[in-house]
Amino acid sequence: MNEDGSTSGRVEVNGVRLAYSLCGQGAGVVLLHGWMCNRSFWQRQCRELAGRNFRCLAVDFRGHGDSEAPARGYSIGQLAADVSAMMAALEFGPAVIVGHSMGGMVAQHFCLERPEQTAAMVLVATIASDVEDRLISKRIASDATRMGFQRAFDRHFDAWFAPGAPESVRGWVKRQMRSTSDELGLQLVGDYSRFDLTGRLGEIRHPTLVIGTRADDSAPPAQSLRLAELIPGARLALIEDCGHFPMLEKPELLSRALLPFLEAQAGVGED
Repeated sequence: MNEDGSTSGRVEVNGVRLAYSLCGQGAGVVLLHGWMCNRSFWQRQCRELAGRNFRCLAVDFRGHGDSEAPARGYSIGQLAADVSAMMAALEFGPAVIVGHSMGGMVAQHFCLERPEQTAAMVLVATIASDVEDRLISKRIASDATRMGFQRAFDRHFDAWFAPGAPESVRGWVKRQMRSTSDELGLQLVGDYSRFDLTGRLGEIRHPTLVIGTRADDSAPPAQSLRLAELIPGARLALIEDCGHFPMLEKPELLSRALLPFLEAQAGVGED
Protein backbone atom coordinates (compact mmCIF):
# COMPACT_ATOMS: atom_id res chain seq x y z
CA MET A 1 0.00 0.00 0.00
CA ASN A 2 1.25 3.50 -0.85
CA GLU A 3 1.47 6.38 1.63
CA ASP A 4 -1.80 7.88 0.36
CA GLY A 5 -3.67 4.62 0.98
CA SER A 6 -3.74 3.59 -2.68
CA THR A 7 -2.48 0.27 -3.97
CA SER A 8 -0.45 -0.27 -7.13
CA GLY A 9 0.24 -3.42 -9.05
CA ARG A 10 0.40 -5.13 -12.40
CA VAL A 11 -1.94 -7.68 -13.87
CA GLU A 12 -1.37 -9.83 -16.96
CA VAL A 13 -4.07 -9.50 -19.60
CA ASN A 14 -3.95 -10.23 -23.32
CA GLY A 15 -0.35 -11.38 -23.00
CA VAL A 16 1.03 -8.19 -21.42
CA ARG A 17 1.50 -7.03 -17.83
CA LEU A 18 -0.34 -3.75 -17.29
CA ALA A 19 0.19 -1.40 -14.35
CA TYR A 20 -2.61 0.18 -12.36
CA SER A 21 -3.40 2.10 -9.19
CA LEU A 22 -6.48 1.59 -7.01
CA CYS A 23 -7.75 3.93 -4.33
CA GLY A 24 -10.91 4.65 -2.38
CA GLN A 25 -14.16 2.81 -1.79
CA GLY A 26 -17.54 3.31 -3.41
CA ALA A 27 -18.84 3.73 -6.95
CA GLY A 28 -16.29 2.74 -9.57
CA VAL A 29 -14.43 5.21 -11.80
CA VAL A 30 -11.85 4.16 -14.41
CA LEU A 31 -9.39 6.86 -15.53
CA LEU A 32 -7.70 6.59 -18.93
CA HIS A 33 -4.75 8.79 -19.90
CA GLY A 34 -3.76 10.40 -23.19
CA TRP A 35 -1.15 9.78 -25.88
CA MET A 36 2.35 9.09 -24.48
CA CYS A 37 1.08 9.93 -20.96
CA ASN A 38 0.48 7.62 -17.97
CA ARG A 39 -1.78 7.15 -14.98
CA SER A 40 0.10 9.71 -12.86
CA PHE A 41 -1.64 12.46 -14.87
CA TRP A 42 -4.78 11.56 -12.90
CA GLN A 43 -3.17 11.35 -9.43
CA ARG A 44 -4.77 14.53 -8.06
CA GLN A 45 -8.24 13.51 -9.23
CA CYS A 46 -7.78 10.00 -7.82
CA ARG A 47 -7.02 11.40 -4.37
CA GLU A 48 -9.95 13.80 -4.51
CA LEU A 49 -12.43 11.21 -5.74
CA ALA A 50 -11.28 8.67 -3.16
CA GLY A 51 -12.12 11.26 -0.51
CA ARG A 52 -15.61 11.60 -1.99
CA ASN A 53 -16.49 7.90 -1.70
CA PHE A 54 -15.43 6.74 -5.14
CA ARG A 55 -13.26 3.76 -5.97
CA CYS A 56 -10.78 4.78 -8.67
CA LEU A 57 -8.84 2.59 -11.06
CA ALA A 58 -6.13 4.46 -12.99
CA VAL A 59 -4.54 2.48 -15.82
CA ASP A 60 -1.23 2.59 -17.67
CA PHE A 61 -1.93 1.54 -21.25
CA ARG A 62 0.45 -0.99 -22.76
CA GLY A 63 3.81 0.65 -23.47
CA HIS A 64 3.11 3.55 -21.10
CA GLY A 65 4.18 4.26 -17.53
CA ASP A 66 4.98 1.05 -15.64
CA SER A 67 3.23 -1.29 -18.09
CA GLU A 68 5.11 -3.66 -20.36
CA ALA A 69 5.77 -2.58 -23.94
CA PRO A 70 5.18 -5.40 -26.41
CA ALA A 71 6.17 -4.97 -30.04
CA ARG A 72 2.58 -4.66 -31.26
CA GLY A 73 -0.99 -4.09 -30.17
CA TYR A 74 -1.02 -0.28 -30.27
CA SER A 75 -4.52 0.43 -31.49
CA ILE A 76 -7.58 2.06 -29.95
CA GLY A 77 -9.44 -1.25 -30.13
CA GLN A 78 -6.65 -3.16 -28.40
CA LEU A 79 -6.29 -0.58 -25.64
CA ALA A 80 -10.04 -0.81 -25.00
CA ALA A 81 -9.80 -4.62 -24.89
CA ASP A 82 -6.94 -4.35 -22.40
CA VAL A 83 -9.01 -2.10 -20.11
CA SER A 84 -11.93 -4.52 -20.31
CA ALA A 85 -9.73 -7.48 -19.40
CA MET A 86 -8.06 -5.57 -16.55
CA MET A 87 -11.44 -4.61 -15.07
CA ALA A 88 -12.55 -8.23 -15.26
CA ALA A 89 -9.34 -9.48 -13.66
CA LEU A 90 -9.66 -6.98 -10.81
CA GLU A 91 -13.43 -7.58 -10.48
CA PHE A 92 -13.98 -3.87 -11.08
CA GLY A 93 -17.15 -2.52 -12.59
CA PRO A 94 -19.44 -1.56 -14.15
CA ALA A 95 -17.82 1.86 -13.82
CA VAL A 96 -17.83 5.40 -15.08
CA ILE A 97 -15.19 5.47 -17.84
CA VAL A 98 -13.26 8.77 -17.85
CA GLY A 99 -10.97 9.30 -20.82
CA HIS A 100 -8.62 12.18 -21.62
CA SER A 101 -7.49 12.87 -25.20
CA MET A 102 -6.50 9.49 -26.71
CA GLY A 103 -8.03 7.94 -23.60
CA GLY A 104 -11.28 9.59 -24.66
CA MET A 105 -11.10 7.76 -27.97
CA VAL A 106 -10.58 4.53 -26.05
CA ALA A 107 -13.53 5.42 -23.80
CA GLN A 108 -15.86 5.92 -26.78
CA HIS A 109 -14.82 2.59 -28.27
CA PHE A 110 -15.15 0.89 -24.88
CA CYS A 111 -18.63 2.28 -24.24
CA LEU A 112 -19.87 1.14 -27.66
CA GLU A 113 -18.34 -2.34 -27.53
CA ARG A 114 -18.65 -3.09 -23.79
CA PRO A 115 -21.84 -1.43 -22.56
CA GLU A 116 -22.21 -4.02 -19.80
CA GLN A 117 -18.98 -2.78 -18.18
CA THR A 118 -19.93 0.88 -18.56
CA ALA A 119 -22.04 2.83 -16.06
CA ALA A 120 -21.46 6.24 -17.64
CA MET A 121 -18.79 8.07 -19.62
CA VAL A 122 -16.79 11.29 -19.27
CA LEU A 123 -14.83 12.59 -22.27
CA VAL A 124 -12.14 15.17 -21.48
CA ALA A 125 -10.39 17.22 -24.20
CA THR A 126 -10.96 14.65 -26.91
CA ILE A 127 -12.50 14.32 -30.35
CA ALA A 128 -15.26 12.66 -32.35
CA SER A 129 -13.05 12.70 -35.45
CA ASP A 130 -10.16 14.81 -36.78
CA VAL A 131 -10.83 15.38 -40.45
CA GLU A 132 -8.99 18.73 -40.25
CA ASP A 133 -5.83 17.10 -38.82
CA ARG A 134 -5.78 19.37 -35.76
CA LEU A 135 -4.40 16.80 -33.32
CA ILE A 136 -0.95 17.85 -32.15
CA SER A 137 0.19 14.22 -32.05
CA LYS A 138 -0.55 14.00 -35.79
CA ARG A 139 1.43 17.20 -36.44
CA ILE A 140 4.38 15.71 -34.55
CA ALA A 141 4.17 12.43 -36.47
CA SER A 142 4.04 14.29 -39.79
CA ASP A 143 7.05 16.48 -39.03
CA ALA A 144 9.01 13.56 -37.56
CA THR A 145 9.49 12.11 -41.03
CA ARG A 146 11.71 15.05 -42.04
CA MET A 147 13.20 16.40 -38.80
CA GLY A 148 13.13 13.45 -36.39
CA PHE A 149 10.73 12.78 -33.56
CA GLN A 150 12.52 14.75 -30.83
CA ARG A 151 12.70 17.99 -32.82
CA ALA A 152 9.12 17.60 -34.01
CA PHE A 153 7.93 16.97 -30.45
CA ASP A 154 9.74 20.04 -29.15
CA ARG A 155 8.41 22.15 -32.02
CA HIS A 156 4.75 21.44 -31.26
CA PHE A 157 4.81 20.74 -27.51
CA ASP A 158 3.81 24.20 -26.26
CA ALA A 159 0.70 24.21 -28.45
CA TRP A 160 -0.91 21.82 -25.95
CA PHE A 161 -1.04 24.58 -23.31
CA ALA A 162 -2.82 27.84 -22.69
CA PRO A 163 -0.47 30.86 -22.69
CA GLY A 164 -0.58 31.18 -18.89
CA ALA A 165 0.15 27.54 -18.07
CA PRO A 166 2.91 27.33 -15.42
CA GLU A 167 6.38 26.28 -16.57
CA SER A 168 6.41 23.69 -13.79
CA VAL A 169 3.37 22.01 -15.36
CA ARG A 170 4.86 22.16 -18.86
CA GLY A 171 8.14 20.70 -17.66
CA TRP A 172 6.50 17.86 -15.75
CA VAL A 173 4.29 16.92 -18.71
CA LYS A 174 7.24 16.92 -21.12
CA ARG A 175 9.31 14.65 -18.85
CA GLN A 176 6.45 12.21 -18.48
CA MET A 177 5.64 12.09 -22.19
CA ARG A 178 9.27 11.72 -23.24
CA SER A 179 9.56 8.63 -21.04
CA THR A 180 7.33 6.85 -23.60
CA SER A 181 9.07 5.55 -26.69
CA ASP A 182 8.90 7.48 -29.96
CA GLU A 183 8.16 4.33 -31.95
CA LEU A 184 5.21 3.45 -29.74
CA GLY A 185 3.82 6.96 -30.09
CA LEU A 186 4.08 6.80 -33.87
CA GLN A 187 2.34 3.41 -33.98
CA LEU A 188 -0.60 4.82 -32.05
CA VAL A 189 -0.90 7.92 -34.24
CA GLY A 190 -0.83 5.67 -37.27
CA ASP A 191 -3.77 3.73 -35.87
CA TYR A 192 -5.97 6.64 -34.83
CA SER A 193 -5.02 9.08 -37.59
CA ARG A 194 -8.45 8.50 -39.12
CA PHE A 195 -10.33 7.82 -35.89
CA ASP A 196 -14.01 8.37 -36.53
CA LEU A 197 -16.89 6.93 -34.51
CA THR A 198 -19.29 9.72 -35.43
CA GLY A 199 -21.57 7.31 -37.25
CA ARG A 200 -21.99 5.21 -34.10
CA LEU A 201 -22.11 7.74 -31.27
CA GLY A 202 -25.89 7.92 -31.57
CA GLU A 203 -25.98 4.33 -30.29
CA ILE A 204 -24.67 5.36 -26.86
CA ARG A 205 -27.33 5.18 -24.16
CA HIS A 206 -25.13 5.76 -21.13
CA PRO A 207 -25.11 9.12 -19.32
CA THR A 208 -22.25 11.15 -20.79
CA LEU A 209 -20.42 14.32 -19.80
CA VAL A 210 -18.16 16.07 -22.32
CA ILE A 211 -15.56 18.43 -20.83
CA GLY A 212 -13.72 20.69 -23.24
CA THR A 213 -11.35 23.60 -22.78
CA ARG A 214 -11.47 27.00 -24.45
CA ALA A 215 -7.73 27.22 -25.29
CA ASP A 216 -7.18 23.66 -26.55
CA ASP A 217 -5.48 23.77 -29.96
CA SER A 218 -5.49 19.97 -30.32
CA ALA A 219 -9.10 19.16 -29.41
CA PRO A 220 -10.72 22.60 -29.77
CA PRO A 221 -14.07 23.54 -28.20
CA ALA A 222 -15.91 22.85 -31.46
CA GLN A 223 -14.91 19.20 -31.09
CA SER A 224 -16.38 19.04 -27.59
CA LEU A 225 -19.59 20.63 -28.85
CA ARG A 226 -19.74 18.09 -31.68
CA LEU A 227 -19.37 15.17 -29.27
CA ALA A 228 -22.12 16.54 -27.04
CA GLU A 229 -24.40 16.91 -30.05
CA LEU A 230 -23.73 13.40 -31.38
CA ILE A 231 -24.16 11.49 -28.10
CA PRO A 232 -27.83 11.39 -27.02
CA GLY A 233 -28.45 13.39 -23.86
CA ALA A 234 -24.79 14.30 -23.35
CA ARG A 235 -23.96 17.27 -21.16
CA LEU A 236 -21.25 19.78 -22.08
CA ALA A 237 -18.90 21.79 -19.87
CA LEU A 238 -16.17 24.14 -21.14
CA ILE A 239 -13.25 25.26 -18.98
CA GLU A 240 -11.95 28.79 -19.56
CA ASP A 241 -8.29 29.79 -20.03
CA CYS A 242 -7.15 26.17 -20.20
CA GLY A 243 -5.27 24.06 -22.72
CA HIS A 244 -5.22 20.33 -23.37
CA PHE A 245 -4.42 19.14 -19.83
CA PRO A 246 -7.15 20.47 -17.51
CA MET A 247 -6.28 17.93 -14.80
CA LEU A 248 -2.98 19.80 -14.43
CA GLU A 249 -3.66 23.32 -15.69
CA LYS A 250 -7.06 23.87 -14.03
CA PRO A 251 -7.68 20.95 -11.65
CA GLU A 252 -10.20 22.85 -9.51
CA LEU A 253 -12.33 23.73 -12.53
CA LEU A 254 -12.12 20.17 -13.82
CA SER A 255 -13.36 18.89 -10.46
CA ARG A 256 -16.16 21.46 -10.46
CA ALA A 257 -17.40 20.00 -13.76
CA LEU A 258 -16.68 16.36 -12.97
CA LEU A 259 -17.85 15.81 -9.39
CA PRO A 260 -21.56 16.70 -9.71
CA PHE A 261 -21.86 14.36 -12.68
CA LEU A 262 -20.14 11.48 -10.88
CA GLU A 263 -22.19 12.04 -7.74
CA ALA A 264 -25.39 11.99 -9.79
CA GLN A 265 -24.40 8.64 -11.32
CA ALA A 266 -23.61 7.26 -7.86
CA GLY A 267 -26.95 8.45 -6.50
CA VAL A 268 -25.42 10.77 -3.93
CA GLY A 269 -28.18 12.65 -2.16
CA GLU A 270 -30.96 10.42 -3.43
CA ASP A 271 -33.48 8.91 -1.04
